[in-house]
Amino acid sequence: MNSYKNIAYTILKEVRRPLHSKEITEIAQREKLLNTNGKTPESTMNAQLIVDINSKKEKSRFIKTGPSIFGLNKNFKEPKIVVKPANNGKIISEDFVKSSIIKWLSANGWGHFQFGDFRARGVDIKAKHHQYPRYFFIETKGQGKIRQADEVAFVYSLGQIITRMKTNKTTRYYFGLGLPDVSAKIALRRLPWQVAKKLLLYVFSVEQNGGVTRYSWQGLKKSARIKKVKKEDCATEKP
Repeated sequence: MNSYKNIAYTILKEVRRPLHSKEITEIAQREKLLNTNGKTPESTMNAQLIVDINSKKEKSRFIKTGPSIFGLNKNFKEPKIVVKPANNGKIISEDFVKSSIIKWLSANGWGHFQFGDFRARGVDIKAKHHQYPRYFFIETKGQGKIRQADEVAFVYSLGQIITRMKTNKTTRYYFGLGLPDVSAKIALRRLPWQVAKKLLLYVFSVEQNGGVTRYSWQGLKKSARIKKVKKEDCATEKP
């Protein structure tokens, strides 16, 4: 189980602004980053962050900007974290995810691309089909240095693409989450296929070699069936 401090660091790094300890705890619980039977997890979160700041001082990852409000210490130097590589050891960046998906779209009848910069507001990739009045809006994320960051990447990319959704009687809009294969696996587990079908939402999984797999709601449904079968098999095997 991940510590309160690691969870808080992941969330604060993603939102890029100070948060109240209660807000941090609520996000952690909502996104299932924190599992606890305690009655006051927000108090535990607050206490652990205060202890970390008081004990480590300028070497702490956190700073206190107000009563129970915490941000990231800009002077903290993040240590190099060894990530177990599933391939050649490189972490997939957001730029790599974006360029790989653009190549896939180009090879599959899409063009007229518009791009968003990493820090710019707006969808990351907008593409139009060459033959039909159809558009693809895709939100992309890179791979995190710690496992929890990959789950946060999926959650935030989903929230961002939902805010971009629009409808039109004459134009068909498709929406996508462009993710490294690690985060895409999380999306396949957690995204209900019924929601993907209703929203015309796809998951683009990008591998280290640049290969892209697009999952429609049918793929999500198949993934859900496999997960269900595995659970039933495990339940059957119990003595």
